[in-house]
Amino acid sequence: MNIISLDRWLLIASLLFGFFLLWKFTPRERAREAWIIGLFLQSITWVSGLFVVEMKWISYPVALFSRTNGVNKASFSFEFFLFPVVAILFSLNYPSQQPLWLRFLYYTVIIGFFTLMEVLLEWKTNLVQYHEWKWYWTFITVWISLFLNHQYYMHFKKNG
Repeated sequence: MNIISLDRWLLIASLLFGFFLLWKFTPRERAREAWIIGLFLQSITWVSGLFVVEMKWISYPVALFSRTNGVNKASFSFEFFLFPVVAILFSLNYPSQQPLWLRFLYYTVIIGFFTLMEVLLEWKTNLVQYHEWKWYWTFITVWISLFLNHQYYMHFKKNG
């Protein structure tokens, strides 16, 4: 009998929590915007996630879909669901009418929390392992990804 590891239970719980957050905090009338945000971020994370894994800077030993992980070593759960959920909530709630310092603080708090969660997962679980990777690379790449994604979303909203 195959017993699901604690790491997999944590991954399942994270995915369920992500679904709950989307359901609770994405207004139905903004579902189209949420799709655009999530899909565009996936196009960024697909390339960047595969790159860092192929360079062996980071690995994801425990995956929800083990067979898929044999072919695609990037984290399906992270790259294609959890990070896009963060991006959707980030952009839909972005304080665009606030002063620049508050918008900067918004970026820093969201990305800082996200980075802290990944560092804790790297330290306490087998969901992610850093090899040549450092926590500040996560902070920087998440910042760049969210920035590019949000800029695309704002362009989409302006022209949509």
